[in-house]
Order: sequence, then C-alpha cells, then structure tokens
Amino acid sequence: MKRTLRYLSFVFAVTTTLSACGSKDKAEETTTETQTVTTSTAAPAPEETPEATPATATAATFDINTVPVSAANLGGFPYLSALKGYEVNTSNSEDYDFEMAYVYDGKNLVPIEGKVSQRLFDESNGEKKASELMIQRNYETLLTGLGAVKVFAGKVPQEAIDKIGSDAVYKHGKWSVSTDHETSTYVIRQKDKEVWAQVTPLGSDGDYNLTVTERAAMPQQATVLPAEELKKN
Repeated sequence: MKRTLRYLSFVFAVTTTLSACGSKDKAEETTTETQTVTTSTAAPAPEETPEATPATATAATFDINTVPVSAANLGGFPYLSALKGYEVNTSNSEDYDFEMAYVYDGKNLVPIEGKVSQRLFDESNGEKKASELMIQRNYETLLTGLGAVKVFAGKVPQEAIDKIGSDAVYKHGKWSVSTDHETSTYVIRQKDKEVWAQVTPLGSDGDYNLTVTERAAMPQQATVLPAEELKKN
C-alpha cells in the first residue's frame, strides 16, 4: 500500500512538473507570437519625399514680329558711324563675319548670332568730348529714323547676368552688357535683315561702346580635304 501511494505521489509530481513546463513553453510561445504580430502590424515608416526643385519662371522674350518692317537704306555693315570728333579705339574693338552677341530685351539676355561689330570710340586728340546724353540722343535720333524700335534702356540687372555667367557675358557682351553703365538697345527689322544696335556711354571720359549685330547664318568655310591634296603632302 505504501509502495502504491509512493508510486502515485511520484506520478503526480511528474505530471505536475510536465504540466508546468508545458504551460511555460506555451506562455513563451504565445508571447513570441504576440511580439511577432505586433511587429508585423506596426505602421510602415513614411517614405522620404524628395525636396521639390523650385520652379524657374521663364520670362517671355521680345517678339521681333511686333516690330514694323523698315525699308530704310542702312548702307553697309556695321551701318552706324562714330560721332563727329571720335575715332575707333582699335585695341578694344572687334569685328567678326560670324559671332554671337548678347542683347538685353528687358527680360532676358538673348544670344544673337551673325555679323558682330563691337567698337569702342574715344574722342580724337584735341576734340571736345560728348556728354552721355548727347551720345544717347544722337543714336536714338539716327536709329529711330531708320525704323528702329527701342527695346530697352538702362543697366542690365545682375540676375540676368548671373543666369548666363559673367565670363560668358563679358566675352559676348563686352561693355554693352553692364550693371555699371546704361545701355540703349534698338532693333531694326527689314524684309531680309534683323539688326540690333547697343549704345553704351562709358562715363566721364566721354568714350562709348557701339555694338551692332546682324542676325545671319554661319558661312560654312571648312570643307573635306580632296584626295589630290593629300597626295601632294
């Protein structure tokens, strides 16, 4: 009888221990499942939104079609002479059969390709210098008489120059595109021509810049070298 009771006590103890272990394992399993579920149902991290690029407004440029067609005789390129008592400063003047010049149309610096004449004028020795007003008024009268329309008058804003880059602007603008000096920009439209003129007095010294650009296609000069020429070499 004692042996039976001892046996039953042993079975009961083992059963209790196994039951406790099973409960513990089940509890851990439940905890793990709960954690797993919690992790899987967590709200996803918000996606990073790329920073918006600020829109750059593109201002409308000058419409050449609004300019009346002129039938005036312009003479020969570069069309405009110096003031009386002035001469070309050859060291600071350039003429090209084909180049590009920037003109400011009141909104943007516009590249015009074609014939370009950029001349710096100084008063001749012993001659009286002209005032900035006289320089501007002389060319205004001359150009409007030829059918030109004044597109802009004033200093070119720094923002317009920054869009292009100061080096490029100086290379293709010289003194006609400046934040320091006032430039008057004119355009003449003819049946077969589009001519831009920029007049820029350069201060108390009395000298001034005159840039004339006639829009034109590039004259193709480079060609394929003939085989006969290669044989000669």
